[in-house]
Amino acid sequence: MAQDVINLVEQAKNGSERAFNKLYDKYYKTMWFTIYNIVKNRDVTEDLISVVFTKAYMKMSSYTEHISFEMWLKTIAVNSSIDYIRRMKNEKLNNYIDDEETTIQLSDVEKSPEDSFIVKEKLKLTLEAIPTLKKQYRELIQSRIEGLSYKDIAEKLAIDELTVKSNLNKARNVLRQKISYH
Repeated sequence: MAQDVINLVEQAKNGSERAFNKLYDKYYKTMWFTIYNIVKNRDVTEDLISVVFTKAYMKMSSYTEHISFEMWLKTIAVNSSIDYIRRMKNEKLNNYIDDEETTIQLSDVEKSPEDSFIVKEKLKLTLEAIPTLKKQYRELIQSRIEGLSYKDIAEKLAIDELTVKSNLNKARNVLRQKISYH
C-alpha cells in the first residue's frame, strides 16, 4: 500500500474527516464501478456508494493492514451489493435509511466540485448525527445501513416488526431534524 494511503488511513482512524474525505475521493470511482458491476443499476449503485463509505467510516478502527485499504473497501462494497440483491428478493421497496431527505443521492459518476462538496457535507452531517441519536434509534438506523430488513431487525432486537417500522420513522425524523439544524 502506498505510503500516502497508509498515512491517510492512520489519520482517518484517528478521527480526521479531512483524511477520510481524501480516501473517499481516491476510491470513489473504483467503488462505484465495483458496485455497478454487481447490481447493474445506476440509482442503486449511487445509494450503495453512500452505504459503503458510511460503513467504512464507522468501522475505520477495525481496519488492519493485513489487506490493502482498497481491498477492504471492495469487500464492504461487494458484501453490501450482495446484501442488497438478497433483500430485494424479499422486499420490493428498500432504501437504507428509507428517506429521500436523509439518503445521500449521487446522480453521476463525475460530479462537479460543488456537487461533490454537497455530497460530502451531507455524508459528514449524517455520520455526525447518527451517534447522537438515542441508543434505540441509533441501533435501528445502523441496522438499516447494514442492510437488515424490518423482519431481521425485529428478530435482532426482539421487538415487533410494526414497532420497528414505527420507531424507524421516529428515528428518521429525529435524524432529519439534527441534520437540518447544522
